[in-house]
Amino acid sequence: MSDSDCSEWLGQGREALVAQLRRLADDLETIGRLNWPPSDAVYINDWFVGRRAVSCLVGRPLGHPFIDNGHPMVSSELFFMDVDHGYARSFSRWYRLGTQIGDADDHNRRRPQ
Repeated sequence: MSDSDCSEWLGQGREALVAQLRRLADDLETIGRLNWPPSDAVYINDWFVGRRAVSCLVGRPLGHPFIDNGHPMVSSELFFMDVDHGYARSFSRWYRLGTQIGDADDHNRRRPQ
């Protein structure tokens, strides 16, 4: 299938998607090696693992390149999480895990019916 057959691959061109997937694969291969955890990981506070069609982080980031500090956010799909060491890798970036406030089930139970 060429780019002309499907111009959008998860909201971007095929070459951009492939490059992003390669960066993700490179990051996953470096887990536990030298220069890990990454120093440029976005810090996320008041976080929990949310649910959409895929697992994601929901919380308030600090140092995110596009979201103002403390504003609520939902990450892209999670590919890796190490709660003991405080890191997670979503489709688009690394996160340093701050304070956890529960999980998706906790938050769904709190919603008014």
